[in-house]
Amino acid sequence: MVQEYAKKQPEGFVNSIRKVAIVGATGNIGKALTEHILQAGQHELTALTRAGSNSVLPKGVKTAVVDYNDEETLVSALTGHDFLIITLAVQAPPDTQSKLIKAAAKAGVTHVMPNAYGLNFYDSESIRRDIPVTLGAYHSIAEVNSLGLKCIILIVGFWYEYSLATTEAMFGFDLKNHKVTMFDDGKKAIPVSTWDQCGRAVAILLSLKKLPEDESDKSATLSRFHEKPVFISSFNVSQRDILDSVNRVTGVSDADWEIKYQPAKDRYEEGAKDLSESNMLGFYKMMFSRVFYASGEADFEPDNKILGLSEEKLDEATAKGLELAKET
Repeated sequence: MVQEYAKKQPEGFVNSIRKVAIVGATGNIGKALTEHILQAGQHELTALTRAGSNSVLPKGVKTAVVDYNDEETLVSALTGHDFLIITLAVQAPPDTQSKLIKAAAKAGVTHVMPNAYGLNFYDSESIRRDIPVTLGAYHSIAEVNSLGLKCIILIVGFWYEYSLATTEAMFGFDLKNHKVTMFDDGKKAIPVSTWDQCGRAVAILLSLKKLPEDESDKSATLSRFHEKPVFISSFNVSQRDILDSVNRVTGVSDADWEIKYQPAKDRYEEGAKDLSESNMLGFYKMMFSRVFYASGEADFEPDNKILGLSEEKLDEATAKGLELAKET
């Protein structure tokens, strides 16, 4: 791809993102993105919501009521926006993202961030093969590009607090009963992110210029990420690191835990069997154990320095995860 420059764009070109639309503003990741975009105070933010939704949006967010089965409402809501952020729950109808992407193209939106937050499926065909749900995101990226839109993909690894707190099928921790299953030896480290780190990253991305001003402009711009994902993380962490952190935060030791070990590949197969029997926790077992394979196909080097993001403190994130576990 030939690098474009702002000085060579047609008259009236604006080299910044001004108006942002977001889908899923009150969801897990969407809430964090919304909060940090508002804190940055640089953009007009509109949340797309369904008719009859009882979700409460924070002050400063505009609302556009849509019907996902009526493209006209989507196009109308998106018209005038520069950037669309899509966040969707796992159980969302599979064609929802495609409907939004098509509507964004018709509305004249120039940039789309598809619902692809999570493990690094982009660089690995084997990950996409072994975790088929990632193919949906991969195809959505292709659709954005095929319609001539700029696709800004944010890959963050697993959400740390959520993965620690939600179910043993994720990081292997049963916090309530002080049990943990280590995959292999539990020492394989993977990149993960907190919701706040995701929010900071998106707020920073939206503040970047679309294009360099000219050949001498070496600052970070959105165009840097037109052909590759934005990779971010809070830190790299292993299950052993997590257990040590939980012990520090709660003042206990390994002696207070029931610790067992399971080959990551066996756990993956166990998850596949569970899923075939309609146990949805099998999906998480498959996905998490696969990323913890020693081969590291889902590993990545983050773009934190480019965005000015700092590594976070593990114990602070663990404390938030433990608080979240009390609420679930």
